[in-house]
Amino acid sequence: MRTKRLSFRSDYLSSPLRVPLGTREYVQNLDAHPYDRVPFRQEPDEEGSERKTNASAREKMTMMTTTAIHTVWRSAKPGLLGAIGLALVTFICFRLQVGLATAALLFLMVVVLMSLKGNFVSSTVVSVLAVGCLDYFFTTPLFTLGMNDLPSYVTMIVFLTISLIITRLVSRVRQQAQEALSSVSYKVIESEEQERHRIAADLHEDIGQRLTLLALDIERLKTDTLDPSVDVPSRMDEEWKQILEILTDVKALAHELYSPRLEYLGIAAVMSSFCKEFGERKRVAIDFRSDGLPSAIPPEISLCLFRVLQEALHNAVQHSGVRQVDARLGWTSDQIQLTVSDCGIGFNLGTARDVGALGINRMQERLKLVKGSLFIDSQPKRGTMIRARVPLSLGSDSMRVVTQQPP
Repeated sequence: MRTKRLSFRSDYLSSPLRVPLGTREYVQNLDAHPYDRVPFRQEPDEEGSERKTNASAREKMTMMTTTAIHTVWRSAKPGLLGAIGLALVTFICFRLQVGLATAALLFLMVVVLMSLKGNFVSSTVVSVLAVGCLDYFFTTPLFTLGMNDLPSYVTMIVFLTISLIITRLVSRVRQQAQEALSSVSYKVIESEEQERHRIAADLHEDIGQRLTLLALDIERLKTDTLDPSVDVPSRMDEEWKQILEILTDVKALAHELYSPRLEYLGIAAVMSSFCKEFGERKRVAIDFRSDGLPSAIPPEISLCLFRVLQEALHNAVQHSGVRQVDARLGWTSDQIQLTVSDCGIGFNLGTARDVGALGINRMQERLKLVKGSLFIDSQPKRGTMIRARVPLSLGSDSMRVVTQQPP
């Protein structure tokens, strides 16, 4: 009986367990993740979310405090530096026992420097402190805020008036300079947008439409190849010519954006080639002539004059109403000159400046970069002449050596 029981136990233990489908994977999953054997419904951690909210609020408060401290420091820094400068000047003047007029002049220099670096409020505070220092240390009786003679009063009033006037003028000049810089930045952005619009129009209305027509012709040619009456080689030659024309125009448009040929061909050759390509694309006759130019022209001058030529030709084609434009490039021992003229309808120069003509602004700003100048002579129905001059003395040493030799 015991033997049977042992045998039964041994058989039972040796036989594999029969478990339902999916139980074995569940047991393996429990062995792999022993801490996940009993599933619990996770309750929302209100304390944790509250701690995160408090930490975020503290972080925002810290950032706001830091920003406020930086703002206050930026506002107070010029005034503190001015006060330190006044203290140093006062100490030096008092040790050297200089007079009231000399001290007032040195204090005025401090106020001027303060006006250049700080704002109007900080400069005014420094001016008032300077009056106090002059009264306390350099007028009788000493070490008191009081004066016994009329000249001292007059000196203090004059000093404070001059200081406030200088402070106000410097503040106004700085404001006008910032407004002018903002206006120039706006004009530059507007000019860039207009240039992008022009390029996009050329690509879409010219190149894009021609490519579309070319694709339609090629598609039609595919269906006409089965027709024996169609001269396929001649049609392919026509399509090939159109492809070459489009490629030429794309290259010309790329050269308008940037012409690497300026670096190794020279400004005269590049201008001549551009006038020829531009005239063929716009169906305009451009007569370009150039005198013997030096072989070494600074690249910034070459690029500037090339951009001026592009802008002048675009304006002439769009606004002159004529199909003939003259361009001249010449030089003397001290300057290089570009002239673009036409006999078109012209325009009122004063009106163009008042409305802020972008073409004129672009040419002026480019020429300013190379210390050049722009002259425009135009009247209604009398044509337009644009002359750009750039001094050659701003170039490199090699440029100056070459310009001394005859062309």
